[in-house]
Amino acid sequence: MFDSRLRKTSRSRATGWFRSVALSFIFGLGALSVFPGFVSPGYGFDSYQKFENSKKQHQPLQLEAMPDKEKVRPGEIFWLHLVTNLEEGWHMYSLEKQSEDETVATRIVLEPLVFSPRGQWQETPPKLVRDEVMEKIMKTHSSHVEFTHLFSVPRGLKPGVYPLSGTLRFRSCDNRICTLPQAVKFQTRVIVEAGEPG
Repeated sequence: MFDSRLRKTSRSRATGWFRSVALSFIFGLGALSVFPGFVSPGYGFDSYQKFENSKKQHQPLQLEAMPDKEKVRPGEIFWLHLVTNLEEGWHMYSLEKQSEDETVATRIVLEPLVFSPRGQWQETPPKLVRDEVMEKIMKTHSSHVEFTHLFSVPRGLKPGVYPLSGTLRFRSCDNRICTLPQAVKFQTRVIVEAGEPG
């Protein structure tokens, strides 16, 4: 008798539990249909590889670095040229600060080097355009862009091959979207010969 009461009690508890779960589920579906604004959108990928690829930034820029002289001597000066080519429809921003967001302006960061920088970076004259992403007139570059900097070779520098490298930091936009801040490394070399300036 005790055993049958125990079975009835267990059965009624299980039935009550299933009933409460079912009601919660039905109410939940009803709530979702009544309050569709509370449903978060989901994003699906066919594979993990596609998910990884989706995180890769589009980089519509090619960069080359070169000195204007093949060989230099101690005491001489030379120009470093950074030549960039942007895909059609994309633009990047001037070196000049135009926004409170410091990532908007293009920046060139040099790694430690033996040559002495003189003055500031110069750039191809930028164009004033209406930037739809920034919602204002901005100084931008498109297509072929060139950045140059003057360096001097220290007197007494031993002959040899010396690296000249750094990073171009920029953001690019196509007037619909902008990339996150990007960085492209560059590296070239300068050959220093013995002797007096030519």
